[in-house]
This record gives sequence, structure tokens and C-alpha cells, in this order.
Amino acid sequence: MKTKKLGLCAFIMMILTSVFGVTNIGVGFYRMGYAAIPMFIIGGVLFFVPFLFMILEFGTGFKKEAGGIYSWMEKSVSSKYAFIGIMIWYASYVIWMFGKALSIWVPLSFVLFGKDLTTNTIMFNGIDYVPFLLGMLGIILIIIVNSAIKMGPSKFVKISAIGGISVVALNAILIFGGIIVFIIQGGHLNEAISLNALFVSPNPDYNSIMPYMGFVVFAVFAYAGVEAMGGVADELENPKRDLKRGILLSGIFIIICYIVGFLMVGAVMKWSDFPSNVSSLSALFLIMQNLGNNIGGELLGNILMRFTGLGIFLSYLGALIALSYAPLKQLLGATPKEFWPESFQKENKNGIRNKAINIQMLIVIMFLLVKSIVGLFNPDGANALFELVITMTNVGMTVPCLFLIYAWYKFRTNDSLEKDLIMIKRKYVPIITIITLVVVSFGNIFTIIYPFTIGDLSTGIWTIVGPFIFAILAVIIYNKSNKKIK
Repeated sequence: MKTKKLGLCAFIMMILTSVFGVTNIGVGFYRMGYAAIPMFIIGGVLFFVPFLFMILEFGTGFKKEAGGIYSWMEKSVSSKYAFIGIMIWYASYVIWMFGKALSIWVPLSFVLFGKDLTTNTIMFNGIDYVPFLLGMLGIILIIIVNSAIKMGPSKFVKISAIGGISVVALNAILIFGGIIVFIIQGGHLNEAISLNALFVSPNPDYNSIMPYMGFVVFAVFAYAGVEAMGGVADELENPKRDLKRGILLSGIFIIICYIVGFLMVGAVMKWSDFPSNVSSLSALFLIMQNLGNNIGGELLGNILMRFTGLGIFLSYLGALIALSYAPLKQLLGATPKEFWPESFQKENKNGIRNKAINIQMLIVIMFLLVKSIVGLFNPDGANALFELVITMTNVGMTVPCLFLIYAWYKFRTNDSLEKDLIMIKRKYVPIITIITLVVVSFGNIFTIIYPFTIGDLSTGIWTIVGPFIFAILAVIIYNKSNKKIK
């Protein structure tokens, strides 16, 4: 039976729904105000579009290989490079699980109580125990999710679907709702826009050069998800005509959506309307509440805020179930079986590798437990914990891009490797490689160095601990296993 091919519009919408996220607008506006707009343009033009070209070239060039990104890096560079790269890629999902296990309670608090109770304090002997309690709740959640996965992730696909649909709905509500408010107010923005507002953040935490430049990491992270497009090229009706056009149009469209999104938040509220105890994670719920207040009063604002909390909570929960196993499965399936204990390959009746998933659970629990205990001796409060979680996730998720970008350069400059699709001309390959590497590297460097410059050793160490530990682990496993193979 002949399968239906993707048209240009469907291709653009597929990229839009996998990349554009209203949560990025909430965090971005809270951290930078309108000053986030130039950063998102830089991230879109200098990273998103060229990186998507790279992924599609990889996907078509290695379409016969089953190992995904591991095969791409192995064939282009070396097996050791590929193994370190995929381990750091896998580490990004471990960090992501750690972060979601802590942050999922914020949207749930808005659903149940209409406010963020996680920012409250429970003081005893001068120590705030809320971050510790969040860590304990996170450990319980990870254990529950681990048990659920063993029953077969397909049983919980509806949770992911509902969460995904609600997040797409929130994207539309914020954009179109903001436009309605803008029209009602006679074309007036509550947060005035000016040239100064585009380059100076109203947030005093982002008025020095290092955190300001470090925000590039978040702007790059806002375009995460493009890796999933690797196998899409063959599904298009007319790849030669539609691929470049679709990527450029979708890139422009997504950048415009982000710009409009920030402006619509400015139409709904001023940056100074954020209360002093707000965190990056709770900003979106307050934005949606203000949107409802402007359109239909406090009742609609309360409904919209709770709906946002429910949608985000379900999307987090569905993603936790799906992404607690999919990256692990790819890691074990793509790499040589000799790299892992034999027990890691044994599956239960639902096709789940029990031993491997249990080890992963213990690793995430270890991160949560250590952070919770350390937090008792170095208490910063829940707000600081959530800011750290976002920073750790941003750095963890963008570092693997460096490995893929360099591997792509080696792939394109190696004439012996088959290339079914050329999106970037050979003469532009070096400059595109340098630009994308610089954008991702500089953002990460500024993000990592800044905490150390202000004496915040805890944040600095936690920001790099995930990729660093897994890189060391990868070298040890590779060297040990490679001797066995030889």
C-alpha cells in the first residue's frame, strides 16, 4: 500500500509543533523581557536553520544505518568519539529527568491551589526544607514512573497525547489571546517597547555581560527537537523542491512566532507585574492568568491559569514516561552490545530492559538525593533550585549539539561517505560549522563560568556535573570494552 507523502505545509507544521513552545516564551520574558527577542533571532538564524540542514543531510546520508546519531558520529569521526558523544547526549536526558522530577510540582500546585506553593518556606533551625521535600517527592515520582515503564510505555501514550495537544492549544491561546488584548487596548503594549528595551533586560540578574551572553544557551535550547527531523526528508512529496523552502519558511515562521509571543506577553502585562517570589517556571502561569483577566475578568484568568497548569503537568508526566526509556533504548540499541553487561539486554514480557531501566532510576535518584542533602547545608530556596534546574537542562541539552556539528563537518568533508542530499554547498561548510559551534560554545561558556565569577561554586559545579561525569564514564567504558573486543 502506497503511503501518503508530506506536503510543504505539513512539513512546516511538523517542524513548528516539535520546536515552538509557549513555555520558552514564559521563561524568556521573565528572564530578559524584550531583550530576549534579539537572542531568539540569533538562535534561530545562526543555529536552528543550519543545524536542521545538518540533521537532514545526516539522516539521508545514513538512512541505511540503524544506529541513529551514534552511526552518524561513528562513520564520520570514530567509534570512541561517537560513544562519548552519545553518552553525553544520553546524559542530557538524565539531567532532564532530574529537572522534571523537581519542577513538575510547580504546574500541579497551580492546578490544585491556584498559586505556586513550592516557593513557600518551611523553616527549621534557620534552614528552608522545601527544596529537600521537593527532592523527596521527585524520588517517589521517579520510582512510580520506573514501575509504569515496565508495564509498557504504550499504555500511557494517551497521557502524552493529551499533554501535547494542550501545549499546542496554549501556544495558540497566548498568541491569539494576546492579539485580542492588543486590539482591545487600542494597539497599546503594557510593557513599552524601545530600542533600549531590546538590548537591556529589566531583570537586574541579566544586566552584566556573562549572564546576558549566557542566555544564548536558552535561545538555542528553545529550538530543541530538530533532531527528530532526521528521517523526514524521504517522506516529502518533492524533497528537492520543498526541503530548503520548508526549512527556511519554518525557521522564519518560528522566529516570528517567538517575536510575536514576546510582544503579546508585553501586551498582557508589564515585566514589573511579576511578584518578587516568582520563578522562571511559574512565570507562564501568571502570564496566562493576566491574559484571562484582560479578556474576561478574574474568573477567566483563574480558569486559564489552571488549564495551563494542567496542560503543562500532563505534558511533563507524559514526557517523563516516554523519555525515561526512549533515549536509554537508543543508547543500548545503537552502541555495540559488548559495551554493556549482558543483563542490560534482557527484556521483560513488555519488551522493557528491566536491569538497565533500574540502573537509570538509581542514577537519577542519586542526583536527586545528593542535591537534596547538599541543599540542607547550602540552602538557596526553591526559586534558586528551579533556576539551577533550567540552567542545567539548557547546558546539558545543548552540549551534544557540539558533537553533532563537528561530526557533520567531518561527514561533509569526507568524499568517501555517501551523501544523498546536499543542503549546504561545500564551500560554505567551514563557515557554517564555525558559526554554529561559536554560538553554542560561547553561550555554554558564559553560562558555566558566570557562577564561579560571583563565588557561587554550587551552581557552577552542578551546571557541568552531568556532562562531565558521563564523559568520564564513557571513556572508562569504551577503553575497558574495546580491549575485550580486540
